[in-house]
Amino acid sequence: MKITFILPAIGKKSNERYLKSWLMEPLTIAVLNKLTPKKYDRVFFDDRVENIDFDEDTDVVAITVETYTAKRAYEIARRYKEKGKLIIMGGYHATLMPEEVLEYADIVIKGNAEEVWEQVLEDIENKNYRDIYEGNTCLDYGLADPSIYKDKVKKYLPISLIEIGRGCGHKCEFCAINAYYKGNYKHRKIEHIIEEIKQSKNKVFFFVDDSIFSDKEFAKQLFIEVAKLNITWVTQVTLDIARDEEVLRLMKKSGCEMILIGFESIDPKNLEQMNKTWTTKLGERDELVERIHKNGISIYASFVFGFDFDNEESFRSNLEFCKKHQFYITAFNHLLAFPNTETYERFKREGRLHNERWWLSEGYTFGTISFKPKLISDQELKRLCKLYKTKFFTFGSIFKRGITLFKRTKNPLINLIFWQMNILFHFEVDKRAGIPIGENLDERKK
Repeated sequence: MKITFILPAIGKKSNERYLKSWLMEPLTIAVLNKLTPKKYDRVFFDDRVENIDFDEDTDVVAITVETYTAKRAYEIARRYKEKGKLIIMGGYHATLMPEEVLEYADIVIKGNAEEVWEQVLEDIENKNYRDIYEGNTCLDYGLADPSIYKDKVKKYLPISLIEIGRGCGHKCEFCAINAYYKGNYKHRKIEHIIEEIKQSKNKVFFFVDDSIFSDKEFAKQLFIEVAKLNITWVTQVTLDIARDEEVLRLMKKSGCEMILIGFESIDPKNLEQMNKTWTTKLGERDELVERIHKNGISIYASFVFGFDFDNEESFRSNLEFCKKHQFYITAFNHLLAFPNTETYERFKREGRLHNERWWLSEGYTFGTISFKPKLISDQELKRLCKLYKTKFFTFGSIFKRGITLFKRTKNPLINLIFWQMNILFHFEVDKRAGIPIGENLDERKK
């Protein structure tokens, strides 16, 4: 039996290449490749960087589906179904919207695949498969196997993805991770993490974890072991990590140079609405940010706009906050009502969704607001997100922050990456807006 793995793309504009800043290694595929018994033939198509060969002979097509890639995933599935192929779909969107996904797939895997994947393949061979398989929170797959995409590795950003854990102990209203894992967190074995790092040829690593601080004692032991490897790494955490000075010191000593923090908002009313008041005590936010910076760790600051108390003043205040702390990078994103999150259900009850399946809307583009904000129009929210991204990534801002970064850390690699990323973001601010979701992907320039 032959299996074709596919990672769908989000979308791209006609006559333009896929956004470089979106081209991370396909870690999910490396994990599935490891879980697949060697007796099965397999091939992988990365829809972001190559054309899918729909004529290549195969028996089973396995597609990982996120909300932003659902439309494209369904089109790929349709074309394979016309050829009589069996379709498996899994991923976050398949877990949150299994009935929708079953409209396009023969089999849906909900949750983690580790304990059910091999059973799914055996059931297919025995012609006795079910519509839905549900995995638990198991996260024990040994070492991921990236060999399936080695021929494409030069097309990806030069950073290795190492999975640390899945889930988060917090329960933010808007978060799809909360809807998916219900406040639970699981991590891999430290020895597997260390071995994967040793096998990688890249110099920079992204530790994939929704909140690496969810298990404090595990995190400390991990950092102690990673410190022996002399690597540079980044990850994402919640701001409250800075309350533990020992953790910050261990992180820096182990090679951590940057952390992505989802501030989401600096407005207390917004934080209360999204169930994120735990993030900081009153007046503590600036102190925690400075504590991180004093330990030589930079911050990728992420903000979300569109909550009920947001207006243009919210954008101005956030920009001033970003300028004050000279963040490595900042993301000014609009709120997304991911299906089955508390935010989605609230907007649905209040009649504020423009389309309950906005991810499948005809003509839906990247940056389109899928709901009605309270204090500003959806078009104004879209305009302001783009405007303030542009303000943050001016060449003057990049230069000033670059000087500050050099004073914070002398690591030449992290300084080089700063200039590369910020200049890339400067030119991609306009390119992101208006990308047609799930469209213009079949015909690429050779």
